[in-house]
Amino acid sequence: MTVTLISGFLNHHQLSLCHALKAQCDKFYYIATAKISAERLSLGYKDSTHLHDFVLKPYESKEAEKEALRIISESDIVIFGTCPDSYIEHRMRENKLSFLYSERLFKKGTWRRFIPRTRKKITSRILKFKDKNLYVLCASAFLSRDLKLVGFPPEKCLRWGYFPESDLHVTRPERSNKTVKLLWAGRLISWKHPDSAVKGALYLEKNGIDFTLDILGEGEKKAELEAMVQDLGLSSKVRFLGAMSPEKVRENMGKADVFLMTSDFREGWGAVVNEAMSEGCALLASSAVGSVPFLIRDGENGLIYRYGDSLDMREKLLLLARNKNLRDTLGRNAFLTVNNEYSAKVAVERLLKFTKNPETAEFESGPMSRAPIMKNKWY
Repeated sequence: MTVTLISGFLNHHQLSLCHALKAQCDKFYYIATAKISAERLSLGYKDSTHLHDFVLKPYESKEAEKEALRIISESDIVIFGTCPDSYIEHRMRENKLSFLYSERLFKKGTWRRFIPRTRKKITSRILKFKDKNLYVLCASAFLSRDLKLVGFPPEKCLRWGYFPESDLHVTRPERSNKTVKLLWAGRLISWKHPDSAVKGALYLEKNGIDFTLDILGEGEKKAELEAMVQDLGLSSKVRFLGAMSPEKVRENMGKADVFLMTSDFREGWGAVVNEAMSEGCALLASSAVGSVPFLIRDGENGLIYRYGDSLDMREKLLLLARNKNLRDTLGRNAFLTVNNEYSAKVAVERLLKFTKNPETAEFESGPMSRAPIMKNKWY
């Protein structure tokens, strides 16, 4: 079986999925539709596009694009990520089994579906193929709802996501008994709300908790956050460590007790959630993050706070800070979740099983299970 994955530049968030596809398929191709940006390089990303023989770069020449289109046409399965709509159109002319890999459509509000330009783009890329042999791999728990609102069949929406590297054989470090180590990582921008982590730290300080908070990343909010930390008298507790390579971020996760994920609904997936779980961190995560409803079972392998409810966030952080046994239990279960259920290997195994018979390949949860329309207490 030949499987082709199409997306932008190849990076560390996609490598484990590529390796799993290559290992389980007769032939595998990754079609890179863009070069890595200078911004991503400055944030510590590596461009893996030129390091693997399964990568095609159609942007290099007309001949390279012609070869990519041939492979798109002839592959048994094609997964479309970031790519021109014309690639999807090319494949759908023959109505061959295909998957569209997407985060949510309306990160800035479902009202945007009424904007004519937005509706036209969605129709061109997705809706015109709703009766074709096309399924959607949801890299956000909120995508199925977005698609239902514009008329795409919800039964063709499947759980998916990102699958960063994880290693079952890595020994987890002993977690701290006294000083609780908190970690936040990401771009320091408004919709990721790093200030929520600082406010949570202040709450712990007021309640007499011995803790540290490390903030990894760069961004436009950094100076404001540094001033905030100083004004609140938290300079001895909160450190800004700057941008790091993915490997260094994971190293810091491995040393942390609690990972804070504070983004709003503009966070399509949030691969740091998988990464922190794979390092055995106890997660406290916003309900608005696209990966959270798929990955976290509240109270079992992490804690979820209702986005916008600062009291809920602070109280759950205090609960984690005071209870080492809870932190250890959540971290252990988180680690098992991303290795035993939400791993690239499992995702590819299920994808191939689904491909053989979509009507009978039913999974209760995890990758390739039906993506629910989110209707519960969190959303």
